[in-house]
Amino acid sequence: MDSFSYVAINEHGRTIRGTVSADNELDLEARLKQAGLDLVNARKVREKKAGFLSRVKTHDLIVLCLHLEQLDRAGVPLHEALADIRDTAESPKLKDVLTNVYESVKNGSMLSAALADYPKVFNEVFTGLVAAGEKTGKLSEAFGHLAHHLKWLSEIRRKVKKAVRYPAVLIVVISLVVSVMMLYVVPKLTTFILSQGFAVPFHTRALIAVSDAFQNYWYVIFGIPVLAISTLLFFYRRSPEFAYRVDNILLRAPIVGPVIRKIDMARFTHFFSVMFNSGIDVLESLRTAGGVVKNRVLKEAVEAVRNSVTEGNSLTAALRISSQFPNLVIRMFKVGEDSGNMREALENVNFFYDREVNDAVDSLIGMIQPALTVVMGLIIFWVISAIFGPLYESFSKMKF
Repeated sequence: MDSFSYVAINEHGRTIRGTVSADNELDLEARLKQAGLDLVNARKVREKKAGFLSRVKTHDLIVLCLHLEQLDRAGVPLHEALADIRDTAESPKLKDVLTNVYESVKNGSMLSAALADYPKVFNEVFTGLVAAGEKTGKLSEAFGHLAHHLKWLSEIRRKVKKAVRYPAVLIVVISLVVSVMMLYVVPKLTTFILSQGFAVPFHTRALIAVSDAFQNYWYVIFGIPVLAISTLLFFYRRSPEFAYRVDNILLRAPIVGPVIRKIDMARFTHFFSVMFNSGIDVLESLRTAGGVVKNRVLKEAVEAVRNSVTEGNSLTAALRISSQFPNLVIRMFKVGEDSGNMREALENVNFFYDREVNDAVDSLIGMIQPALTVVMGLIIFWVISAIFGPLYESFSKMKF
């Protein structure tokens, strides 16, 4: 089915322009006729092809889930709903994927199986929730859970980027300011001071030495951090043991550690809640929720919880044994198990961690900003005192 850009006239003689999907121009004219429009002119719209590096954004998946939820509630057959969404999708990559999914469903495949053929677009959580919806006959609820989950995931990513982006920008700005001062400003001023024969104090000599190092070995000064970070990332991705040690150090860090723990605990509890409330059993929910935890120490703890539940222990006891989950979370799970109302308990846990993550990220940024500002102020104070101190002292000794 192609897309056509058309010009038509309505019953009042007004010109209407738009874009409609149709098999050909005759089909287009018939569709417009049903809508009370007389076709004047039409041209085929050239479809955008998905590039090699194109990907489906989270926003596109949210829109997909919302549309499928509404169409399923309205009683629209699944293959027709897929066709409608395919024709209106803005992402070329998603349009191509939905074209193949539509053909698979039309030929008798289950939707979850068709989606599972594209793991880079629809992850394990997505296909698992769709499969649960198919088993229970509540596909619209599954898409509702998915839309909520994807919105939450997008918000978590935004918070993590916020926590990382701001300090990174400040560090880059400080590095640029220091580099300009050491490469251009300080050399001219120190040359003048040395030429006047002024007595040079220790902090001025230190500034001159740093400035000389920047001029002669700038590639080493900038290269060492880049090389160190690249090497760290290389071993972190290639060596599980090294990555585990790094994650353990980060988790124990005084300021960053609590933030990492809260973000990963928020991921775990939210994913577990979504999977469990969709009708998936506890063991499968633990396995999938553990897969979204980034820190390897916490991931290992979730796996230990799953093994403990497999051996017959209660979920609350398994969480307590792992020693990685806060007491408040364990208490909420215990209330859910004792009352048989795990859904409400999970909602309380999610509410708790949503607030905790917000407060933790804001607190981290609030601490980093003044700390970097102080560092910047100390560097500027050092430069000013090292340059103007000798000048002021020499001028004060002059007799007029």
